[in-house]
Amino acid sequence: MLHRAVFVAALLALASLTNALHFYLRDGEQQCFLEELPKSFLVTGHYKTEEWREAEKQYVENPAITVSMTADDNDAHHLVMNQKGGHKGKFSFTAGSSGEHTICVQVHGAQAGGWLSSSVVRFTLDIGIGEADDGGRGAIEKIKDIAEKIRVLNAQLDEIKLEQKYQLERELEFDAATTSIKRRVIYWAFIQLGIVAGVCYWQLRHLRRFFEAKKLV
Repeated sequence: MLHRAVFVAALLALASLTNALHFYLRDGEQQCFLEELPKSFLVTGHYKTEEWREAEKQYVENPAITVSMTADDNDAHHLVMNQKGGHKGKFSFTAGSSGEHTICVQVHGAQAGGWLSSSVVRFTLDIGIGEADDGGRGAIEKIKDIAEKIRVLNAQLDEIKLEQKYQLERELEFDAATTSIKRRVIYWAFIQLGIVAGVCYWQLRHLRRFFEAKKLV
């Protein structure tokens, strides 16, 4: 048999606001609370469950616990959220219309960890209301902005690649010119040595003939 306890939470402002609270449940027990929400505003939240462990005299996490959460638009009589999750997690939904919304929480498996079936679960809930849901247009604009930045970065990278390619080509041309100049210098040095050697040989031969003609040798 489900026990249903209803209590009213503080009204949330229209601006972004977080409302942290905690309450206590037993296995299969359901608790609900009311939130006054503006139309089309996004509600997000995080929850965590901790089970009382008598042997340790403290609350500890029990991964065997599962959580069921629902949210009803009271005016439209429409279920805007129906979620099941683990012992901790997050949720989100968009308010269908302005007015009261009933958020209900139910835990299961509180005694699955081998503890006493009478153990109590402490449920910690942190709820926040964000700006009005724009149908994802804000996210699309952000994605477009990021895509534009990526496009600009890619263009800059292409320019850098072209500059590096140009510098590499210039470096190869410079190396080729340097190698050619070195080769020519070496060839010219050998030619000069050849000329000097030829001149020396001619001069020695001429002097020898001169000395022979004068009968000096």
